[in-house]
Amino acid sequence: LDRLLSHYDDPEIMGVGGGADPIWPDARPKWFPTEFDWVVGCSWTGLPTTVAPIRNMIGCNMSFRRETFAIAGEFREDMGRIGTRPLGCEETELCIRLRQRRPSTVLLHDPSARVDHRVSPDRTRWRYFASRCYAEGLSKAMVTGAVGQRDGLAAERAHTLRVLPRGIGRGLRDLARGDVAGLTRAGSIVGGFAITATGFARGRLALRKHSGS
Repeated sequence: LDRLLSHYDDPEIMGVGGGADPIWPDARPKWFPTEFDWVVGCSWTGLPTTVAPIRNMIGCNMSFRRETFAIAGEFREDMGRIGTRPLGCEETELCIRLRQRRPSTVLLHDPSARVDHRVSPDRTRWRYFASRCYAEGLSKAMVTGAVGQRDGLAAERAHTLRVLPRGIGRGLRDLARGDVAGLTRAGSIVGGFAITATGFARGRLALRKHSGS
């Protein structure tokens, strides 16, 4: 908390967040790529490694000024986890909405402000990985419907075009060095992206049908 609070001397900073480290029930699954640690609610490869502005913060380690909610309103109740479907992005939508209503807003990421995030055994399995990726695609479709595709997908474009290809390359290099799990990590990146994209496409189609009804 001290690390987060230390940044609020600047009046333009409306929110500060930090990192989250996964506490696995056993060892980290060898097939699980760090680029997809968001699947279990933790910091992923591609986030800033030094203090830097960020589009949205991680839900389990974020803070806002009180006036944020007077400016942007509250979290949307139709986003986030509903029942057993692992939807998300309610904090993403709020952060984007805040910046759209107050363009001078700065949201800051301080990677030295960290929390531990316990991962339950069921979330270490491919079935959960796939369902969470699909739900993320659905969630991102809802976000873009609310705030527009330019703002709603800005960070995702950079992640897809820069971070994921590097992760695939790293997995293949690991394979060449004798780490067979490098191939499964590279494959999980490809599969995770494809499943997320499918969820996004289905979500956008559902939004179009709803708006046309």
